[in-house]
Amino acid sequence: MESSLSVIARQMWLRDGERRIDLLLASGKTLHLLELKITRFTVEWLEQILDYKNELESLQQQDLLVSGEIQPYLLVVEATQKQIQTCASKNVRLLIYEPLQVLQNYFRVLSASAPFLRIKPNDYGVYNLGLMNRTLDVLAGGGVNQSDIVARGNLRKASVQHHLRVAKEFGLVRERGNVYALTDLGDEYVQGMNQGALIGQLTKAQIELLKRFIAQDPFYSSTVFGIYAIVESAFTLSRNIYPIALDDLRQMFRTISGKVTEWRSARALSTATYTFLNFATDLELLGKIGKQIVITPAGFRFILMLQLHKSIEMIESLSLSESSLAA
Repeated sequence: MESSLSVIARQMWLRDGERRIDLLLASGKTLHLLELKITRFTVEWLEQILDYKNELESLQQQDLLVSGEIQPYLLVVEATQKQIQTCASKNVRLLIYEPLQVLQNYFRVLSASAPFLRIKPNDYGVYNLGLMNRTLDVLAGGGVNQSDIVARGNLRKASVQHHLRVAKEFGLVRERGNVYALTDLGDEYVQGMNQGALIGQLTKAQIELLKRFIAQDPFYSSTVFGIYAIVESAFTLSRNIYPIALDDLRQMFRTISGKVTEWRSARALSTATYTFLNFATDLELLGKIGKQIVITPAGFRFILMLQLHKSIEMIESLSLSESSLAA
C-alpha cells in the first residue's frame, strides 16, 4: 500500500540564506524534493536541485532533518527526451507540466471549499427590504407555516414565499419541517419594527442590525453578498469618477458579482442592479439622484468595515482550503 504524502516544508530556506527549496514532502521513508520552474529545462536547474539534495543530506547527517532517501523532482514547462534521460542518470526525475492547468486545478479545488469563490447574488423578487416586515411580524406570534402567514397577515402566497426566502438570507428566520420561526436575530429585528402605517419601512434599529450583519459576514448568503457587491462596485468606481453613472455601476456590479455569463441581457442586468441598489439605499449606504449614484457617509464607513471582515473571512477560508489540499 502506497504511503500518503505529508508536507515537511514549503519555501524552505537553506543554510546559506540565499536559496530556498520549493517543496519538501515525506512518503513513508522517502523524502520528495520538488523544484518548480516556469521555464524550459536548463542544465542550471539540474545543478541547482542536486545542490539542494546535497544540502539536505548534510542536514540529515547533522540530525537537523528526518532521515530517509531523498528523491528529487524537477518540474519544467518544456524538455527533450535526451534531457529527461540526462536527469534520470543523476537520479532526478524531470517532469513536464503545464502551469495554467495546475492553477486551474487549484482554483477548482479551492472554489469547492471556499465560500467567497462560489457565492453569487440572486434575485428573489423582493425589491425593498422593508416589505418582509409584515411577514416577520406574523411570525413573532410563534412558529407557523406559509398558509398561516398568508391568512393571518392577509398577504399573497407568492409574496410570503419571497419574504421568507430573503429573511432566511439574513439569518432572521429558520425553517424546520415547513414550519417557520424567528431566530434570536429575527426577534431583535422585529422588536425594532415600526407598527401601523410604517410597518413596511425599515427603522434605524433594523438598518443598523442588517448593516452589522452584512459587515461581519459578507459571504453569508447570496443576498448579503449582493449588497456587499453593489456597494463595493460603487466604491471602486468612485476612485475614477464621482458621482457614479448608473450605467457604469451596472457593468461593474455584474463583474464583481461573478455574473458576467448569467446577466447577459440588458433586462436581467437592469433588474438585478435595481434590486440590490434598492437594498443598499434601504440601508442608507448608497443614494440615487436621477441616473447618478452617490455613497453616503455611512456607506463609506460601512465599506471600510466590510473590507476588514471580508479579508478575515477570505484568509480563514484560504487557510482551511490549503490545509485540505495539503492533506
